[in-house]
Amino acid sequence: MENGKPVRIVLPEIKNPVLVEGYPGVGLVGHIAANFLAKELKMDMIGYVESQFIPPMALILEGKPNPPLRFYGKDNLIVAVADIYVPPTLVNEIARELVDYLKEMNARKVVSMGGIGIGFFKDQMDVWGVGTRKELNRELEEKGVKILQYGSIMGMSGRLLWEASKNGLDAYVLLGETFGDRPDPRAAANVIEALKKLTGIEVSTEPLLQEARAIEEQLRRMHEQMEQARQRAEKQYESIYL
Repeated sequence: MENGKPVRIVLPEIKNPVLVEGYPGVGLVGHIAANFLAKELKMDMIGYVESQFIPPMALILEGKPNPPLRFYGKDNLIVAVADIYVPPTLVNEIARELVDYLKEMNARKVVSMGGIGIGFFKDQMDVWGVGTRKELNRELEEKGVKILQYGSIMGMSGRLLWEASKNGLDAYVLLGETFGDRPDPRAAANVIEALKKLTGIEVSTEPLLQEARAIEEQLRRMHEQMEQARQRAEKQYESIYL
């Protein structure tokens, strides 16, 4: 531990940054969205999180070792990515250290991305959100985001929102509706579309939508196969007792 702190944030000086966070959560929405942004925007890894409480591992990407908790950057945009589950105590420390850095760098915006499980599918899956101030909530509403009036936001998104609020930073959480039982690239695409309106980031979400359609088609076929198997089983059952 450096200076008695269990976490060290390693990042270069980036004045007036916009931070976008996407740690794993419901439907892996934030995780999918953050990795997608880093790849599609051709961002470079610019930093990482150090702590003795992070599992001893290296993530191999394109033949190179990478830390599991890392930051990508391009211009003044920083994307925070995690490829492991981060325990609550460590989340608290990372959020605190990260907000200290963002305050020092005079961050323009802090945006966390995640999912909100609703347990069913709708024709139009919405994006919910909340900001650190009423003015930011109005901004979200103008961008078509539904405001979360009551509830709880767990994990890095919730802690980062609270730490940013305490320190006077403009921060938002964007939560894409998802069934919640599987990785959901469609929800990630919905969140990114809201993020684009909020930050001016330019990126096409069509690759995510293509992935979503492929998953949905696979699930449809599995459902049909299960239904056919059920009908065959019913016929066999009926024939035994006729």
